[in-house]
Amino acid sequence: MNDINNSNEYDAYLVRHSVGYMVTQFLGRGQYNKTEFDTIDQANQFVSKVKESNPNARVMVYGLSMPPHATKPISIAIN
Repeated sequence: MNDINNSNEYDAYLVRHSVGYMVTQFLGRGQYNKTEFDTIDQANQFVSKVKESNPNARVMVYGLSMPPHATKPISIAIN
């Protein structure tokens, strides 16, 4: 962690320590559908399926990171 010099490096550090992934889909005014995945590939496949059925869907993939310096999981937006 001492060799991190900027926010991009910190983000990459968090992504490297991801232990799971969450896809959130905006449903409307404060409502979201959340789906958990073990791998980034599974999460991306799910996003593709959602986008096929609704090209205007607002979805986001988050990594659930557990780096050595943290005591609780940290959420990092991936795409």
